[in-house]
Amino acid sequence: MSQFTQPVADYMTREVEWVRPDTELPFVVRLLERFNISAVPVVDGTELVGVLSRTDLLHAGLRHASASRRARSLVVPPHRVNGLMKRSPLTVAPHTPLATAARAMQRARIHRVFVVEHGAGLVGVLSTADLAAAVRDARVETPLSVVMSSPILTVKTTDPLSLADQRLEHAHVSGLVVIEDDWPVGLFSQVEAMASRDLPRDTPVEDVFEQALICLPDTTKIHRAAAYAARLDVRRVVACRQREAVGIVSGLDFARVVAGP
Repeated sequence: MSQFTQPVADYMTREVEWVRPDTELPFVVRLLERFNISAVPVVDGTELVGVLSRTDLLHAGLRHASASRRARSLVVPPHRVNGLMKRSPLTVAPHTPLATAARAMQRARIHRVFVVEHGAGLVGVLSTADLAAAVRDARVETPLSVVMSSPILTVKTTDPLSLADQRLEHAHVSGLVVIEDDWPVGLFSQVEAMASRDLPRDTPVEDVFEQALICLPDTTKIHRAAAYAARLDVRRVVACRQREAVGIVSGLDFARVVAGP
C-alpha cells in the first residue's frame, strides 16, 4: 500500500490558466510559452470540457521549426480550441488521495489530472512535478536504480535527425538520451522530433535537442533527485554509473513511486 495518503488538495496547483472552447489557437500557444506549461484546460461556463496540450498542437502539424538551437516555436492559424482539444479529460476530487491520482495518471500515461470540486468546477491541477514534490517531502530513500526506466537508447549530438527519428520510431520509446563524448548532455523526444520534422534530415541532433536534463549517480536517493529536479526546473533525470547513462527517471516514474505497489 502506498504511503501517500494525503489529499490531492495538499499538492495541487490552485491558480490554473484556462481557455474557452472558442479561444483561438495562437492565444493558447502564447499562454503555454508564457507560463512554461505543457497543457491548458478548456472550460465552458463553469464546466471542464476538454484539454489542449502542446503535443496536440505538434501532432496536428501546427508548428514551425527553425534551424537555430532553441529557436523553435509553434505557429498556428486562427482556428478555435474546440476543433483540436481532447474531450472528457481525467479528473479527481480535492480529497482524492495522492496515490489514487498517481495510479490514474500511470494507467492513462498522462502527466496531469485536473481537480474538480462539486459545485465549484475546476479548482486545481495535479502534475507529475507536484508528485515529485511529494516524493521529495516524504524523503523516499529508494535509489534511482530501482525507480528508473531502463535500458535507454542514445543518439550522438553529431548524428543526423534521420537516425534519431528512426530510433524513436523503431524502439517505441518517448525519448533518446543525447550524448557527447560518451556523456549525456540532453534529450531528443517525440516533441523535438515533431517540432523539427520540416528541417533537412541531415540536420545534426545538436541543433534541436532539449538541454533541460540533469545526471545523477544511480545510487542517488529518489527524494534528492526530486529536489534537484524541482530546484532546476528539470523534468527528467538521467541515472549514471561510472560515466555511463543506465536509466532515466521521468514524471511518470515519480508517479509510480507515489502510486505504490
